[in-house]
Amino acid sequence: MKRKPIAPLVVGRGMAGQAILQSLAIISQGDPELDLLPARILPRENPLRSALMGAAENVLFLANPSGLHAQWISEGALAGFSAILTDKPVCVRKEELASLQEVELPVSVFHGYRVLWGTRTIRKMIEAGDLGEVFCFESRYWQSSSAQQALTGASGKRQWKNDPKLNGPWDTLTDLGSHVADICLYLMSDRPIESRCWVTYRNSEAPHRDTHVHLNLKFPGNRRAVASISKTVHGATNDLEYTVLGTRGTATWKFLQPDEILFGSGNRTSVIRREAPNVSSSAVPFHGYGWLEGYIEITRQTLRRLSGVDSVPVPTLKESLAAMDALLNAALERE
Repeated sequence: MKRKPIAPLVVGRGMAGQAILQSLAIISQGDPELDLLPARILPRENPLRSALMGAAENVLFLANPSGLHAQWISEGALAGFSAILTDKPVCVRKEELASLQEVELPVSVFHGYRVLWGTRTIRKMIEAGDLGEVFCFESRYWQSSSAQQALTGASGKRQWKNDPKLNGPWDTLTDLGSHVADICLYLMSDRPIESRCWVTYRNSEAPHRDTHVHLNLKFPGNRRAVASISKTVHGATNDLEYTVLGTRGTATWKFLQPDEILFGSGNRTSVIRREAPNVSSSAVPFHGYGWLEGYIEITRQTLRRLSGVDSVPVPTLKESLAAMDALLNAALERE
């Protein structure tokens, strides 16, 4: 049976939208078995249904402002698309959690850090028992955008974040926090039974934009997770790192050293290095695509699954909703 061509439709023209377009271009060259049509960008104010192409697998890519994701996921599901891929977070308000649970259409989420070599390898180490009993996840995700703005007074590039309708009632909690919560739940292989957050607005550009978050999660079996998540750490770049603690070993991954895992056993530390290229882009170790690798991998695997070609799992809407539930329904302490 001949496969239908895939017709990508992209909503959004910012950094995420450009990453999606680059990913589609790379995939079109590396996956000839996918009949991938040229990507189209939905003009502003155009209804989704008007963009559907007959005799094709219509795939919707969402790279619009965070506060609109939940609405567009629901509208895309009703419009008749075959699949949706959306930037994170999938939602930013508590009331959106229940409505998105009703979406049955396949939805992949661009939680790129989870599909990179480091996180997948640590998941395999946990499953193989290399770390023993995993009892804690600790993470730091630090950036400096709010710190820079406080010193210079210059407005950020993405001014839509100052609009609660477009960005939602949060910033750091749902933006960077969604990545941390997604990785944590993936590696702990469970949902938290208790969630607490402390948030501060130091150096905030707008009243609703929290800039620094302490996240504490409790899992069944008295397992814990702690994270420091910030946009106001002076000197930080995109400093994401996490450590999984087990009774027989620890594993640490850092985004700034993405092709290495630090494995601790007793008082010794060894380095596990990525040796093979990622099949999604054929990028060789130490010379890969950085954060773009996640966009490529999630897009590629979603399109392969849609075409009936062998694929591996990628972050889903249901999984992402569990992570957002931990953030949006946390017991909250504001400064």
